[in-house]
Amino acid sequence: MARFFRSPRMRRIAGILAIALMIAIAVLSLLPPADLPPVEGSDKLKHFLAYGSLGGAMAIAAGPGKALRAFLITIGYGALMEVAQALAPTGREFSILDEVANALGAGLGTAAALILRR
Repeated sequence: MARFFRSPRMRRIAGILAIALMIAIAVLSLLPPADLPPVEGSDKLKHFLAYGSLGGAMAIAAGPGKALRAFLITIGYGALMEVAQALAPTGREFSILDEVANALGAGLGTAAALILRR
């Protein structure tokens, strides 16, 4: 199984998935709240799951030995989205608790990728 997650093909698929997740997160983060479909559940759990998925995909795409880099990029992307929300005239605002949920999710996703690659 570990060899499967280290293969160049899986890394390409994970890279495509990471890009798709980044686009989806950007769209969902920057649309006005009224334009989003109602989804039940905790806002922080949504952040955790989104960035956990992104962190895992980024870590697999980055390849062996680059998980920390993937983790830091994922956290940076989360911070960028929080700042963009504060700057965009959409009624969204920066939340440090959202960034904490993003970072925790990124950490779990990265750890899961590392476990799958072993």
